[in-house]
Amino acid sequence: TYNAGKAISGGKLVIDVSYFFFHIHSEDHDLCKKTSCPVSVGDFVVAHFQELPGITPPGNYNLKMKMVDEKNKQLTCITFDFSIGLFSEED
Repeated sequence: TYNAGKAISGGKLVIDVSYFFFHIHSEDHDLCKKTSCPVSVGDFVVAHFQELPGITPPGNYNLKMKMVDEKNKQLTCITFDFSIGLFSEED
């Protein structure tokens, strides 16, 4: 959830992934394809789903997702770490 202090007419989500501190992946997504534009002033939700390939090596990863407006001004920055184990757990 993000609270837009002003209307947003466009922009993008920028995702960067690092593996043991080495940058390994980048992707950009049109904000208007993730939510409807223009985004009105106030709270709104942007969701992103990513499926990793089966050959993804185990280890420690860091993901940074930024949202920028149509003038490339940063609106948000979310960073989190995650780990992929050697074996998957079954339900």
